[in-house]
Amino acid sequence: AIGYTRHGGALHPNRDSHPARGSSAGGGYSTAGDLLKFDVALRSGRLLPPAWTAWVFFRSDAPTPGAGLPTRGGLGIAGGSPGVNAALDMELESGTTVVVLSNLDPPAAERAAKRIRALLPRR
Repeated sequence: AIGYTRHGGALHPNRDSHPARGSSAGGGYSTAGDLLKFDVALRSGRLLPPAWTAWVFFRSDAPTPGAGLPTRGGLGIAGGSPGVNAALDMELESGTTVVVLSNLDPPAAERAAKRIRALLPRR
């Protein structure tokens, strides 16, 4: 998809502002399926040991040795560059994940993810 960024109020293709392909500054490529695989691997303890997984979800000072996989909490990750935006929102208690990819400037994906999350039932 071609990304679109705003200059002077109008949308323009972001071809001239692409960072280097594969760079961390918006040059990375991913799919909704890739982000969902990341979610599943993190939740299941396949990506990190349980203590580090709990640390990621609760952001405590340090991982707690012997901690099991968390069942509460959540994690939100977002990023982007001109004409590119992504959001991943994980909620452990409900078991829901929201993935939004956008070909517009940030915070387009974050706004959409927030609206989707508001429509989901609360536990």
